[in-house]
Order: sequence, then structure tokens, then C-alpha cells
Amino acid sequence: MSTSQAKPELLRQCLRLPTEPEAMRALRHDLRTPINPLLGYCELIVEEAGEGVPPKFLAGMKDLHVLGTRMLKLTNEVFSDQPSPLHALDRVELHREFCAPAEAAALLCRQLEQEALAASLPIAAKDLQRISVATDRWWKRIERMLVENC
Repeated sequence: MSTSQAKPELLRQCLRLPTEPEAMRALRHDLRTPINPLLGYCELIVEEAGEGVPPKFLAGMKDLHVLGTRMLKLTNEVFSDQPSPLHALDRVELHREFCAPAEAAALLCRQLEQEALAASLPIAAKDLQRISVATDRWWKRIERMLVENC
């Protein structure tokens, strides 16, 4: 077995990934579930922002959406049978890859929630709390897999 073939197998063993395609799809779906509200609420907040919303707030919402997209891409690539450069990463590097967008999103959510309240956008502030919970749920699940299994 070549090194490029061995790495995904080591990753699969480390994360205790299922070997059956259907089980892998179910895991990937489970991990994507918290990301969907993040992306959806970001889009909804931007669409409903209306006139007078500070441009900095809208830019932050777009940045948050980009972070959610990164989380989705990581989930789709790592938890897939398809080849990916991410499969060559060790546990520490994978932790760093997953942690970066999760921590950035959590911090940005807190900042944007305060900005939403200051801009008299209480519904957006509530949605940002939901995004924060979803991000935390995704990160805790990933972290548990990395820490407990590897």
C-alpha cells in the first residue's frame, strides 16, 4: 500500500470512521446538520437587513457565511471516501483546520450580536445566538471525535 493510500486509512482508524458508504454518508449528514442553520441564518439576516444597517455589520455577516462555508467544505472533504489533501494531515493539524473556523465564527457571532443589538436588530441578534449554538454543536462533535478517538 502506498503512503497516499495509507494516510486516509490511518485517518479513518484515528477518527473511527465507518467503513460502509451508507454509514459514512449518515455521519457526514449528521456533521453538516448544524452548519445548515449557520449558512441559512446568515443569508436570512443579510436579506432582511434593510436600509440603515451598518455596512460593517453586513460585511461581518458575509464573513460569518464564509466561515460556515469553510466548515462545510472541511466536513465534506474529511468525512468522504474521495481523495483530499486533508486526509494527509495528522490529528493535531486536523484539529487546527477544524478549530480555526469554529473559533473565528464563535468570536464573530458574539461581536455581531452586540452590533445587531446596537443597530436595533433584535431578531438578528437572536438568530446570531442560534448560529453560535449551531457552531458550538458542530465543533464539540468534531473535537470529541479528534480527542477521544485519536
